Amino acid sequence: MKRDTASARQNLVLHRGTMVMLGLLVVQFGVGMYLNLFVTVPESHPGTGESYLPSIPWALAGGDGVALAIHVAVWILLTLGAVALVVRGAMSRRRAPIIGNSLGLLFVLFAGSGGLTFLNRGGDDHESLLMALTFMLALGAYAITLFVDRPAAKTST
Repeated sequence: MKRDTASARQNLVLHRGTMVMLGLLVVQFGVGMYLNLFVTVPESHPGTGESYLPSIPWALAGGDGVALAIHVAVWILLTLGAVALVVRGAMSRRRAPIIGNSLGLLFVLFAGSGGLTFLNRGGDDHESLLMALTFMLALGAYAITLFVDRPAAKTST
């Protein structure tokens, strides 16, 4: 009985975590579209032409406005959440959460890489496309995982 309760609790945590990731991805997409349409990244800022690392605190501090700070902060939350879901999926020892959450993490990391490159190279269309495509793939990975690994319906006796 204890094991069933722990397993049900772990399933609930995975389910809710995946739903949070889906919500964060939607927010990230909306803020990213706003940035793409209405914000021009300066050609020179900390991190331009160097390591990507100085760009992150600059963006989080509002170096190019609140929208960029929100976009970077949500990316950090997505990355941390994706890692947590991979760990939780591995702890569950079930195939769907392990594969789906691993793919989700991979796509979030690719999107983040595209975003940092976009920021440091002045906004190339290739990086914008990379972010959009990997967003869709991450969204798909988490949505499919949520569907395939949904809790079984309770039957009344």
